[in-house]
Amino acid sequence: MGRRPVSLPTTNGHGHRPWSVAPPDQPAADGVPAFAPADRGVRTASALTSRSRRRPDYRLRGLDLGRPDASHPPSRPPHRVRRRRRRRFAVSSIVVLAVALLAAVLLRAFVVQPFSVPSAAMAPTLQAGDEILVVKMSLLTGPVGRGDVVVLNRPAYFPCGTRGSAAKDLVMRVVGLPGDTIWSSGNTIFVNRHQLHEPGWYDPRTGPVGSTPIHRTKIAPGDYFLLGDNRANSCDSRSFGAIPGSSIVGKVTAIVWRDDHPHFHLLPSS
Repeated sequence: MGRRPVSLPTTNGHGHRPWSVAPPDQPAADGVPAFAPADRGVRTASALTSRSRRRPDYRLRGLDLGRPDASHPPSRPPHRVRRRRRRRFAVSSIVVLAVALLAAVLLRAFVVQPFSVPSAAMAPTLQAGDEILVVKMSLLTGPVGRGDVVVLNRPAYFPCGTRGSAAKDLVMRVVGLPGDTIWSSGNTIFVNRHQLHEPGWYDPRTGPVGSTPIHRTKIAPGDYFLLGDNRANSCDSRSFGAIPGSSIVGKVTAIVWRDDHPHFHLLPSS
């Protein structure tokens, strides 16, 4: 049999053979069916799909394609998660309570201490039953000043039978400092020959002295002369004399409780 001659496409002017595509409904010149550009895209996608089935594409590594990943363990059942959350919450609550209790103990031992006002001797500033905070003497940044409200240990000589006289601690206001000379004339208090001006501490209905006068007293070094703001009904230094500074527990800084409910009020400092 003789060979069938094959006609080659002619070249263009640059020596390159142009590509020629037979119409989609006609066979190619060599007997191989031709296909349109759209069919060529389908064939290419099919070939890529077959090739990806044979070998995974390295560019898709790390993506979740629905396959189980050994690096991520299976999630825990919901009841176990809830149980762990409850356990963590209980542990954290216990830690918080323990820290708060420890802080309260340390504050009470070294910094501040709560006290209850035993009587109405400091009215109207303090009422009987008020809960107050006291900064201890060792923590004060300066000495006790005139006008400061202090808590003191009840003196051994206490010739008073007023309400609250059996209390272990008393609350009074400092009026005379170590080395001062104090006395009263009528309803006026004098300290070192100067009239004492009190900015609204005492009850205005009784005045700064009340019914018990202040005898002329020279305050010894280290001692303090104390008065209650309720001058008509207060057992203070007018009765038991000046007290040593060592008997002062601390300085009252705030009221935190009054009339069976929280009541926060800072006392002015001297």
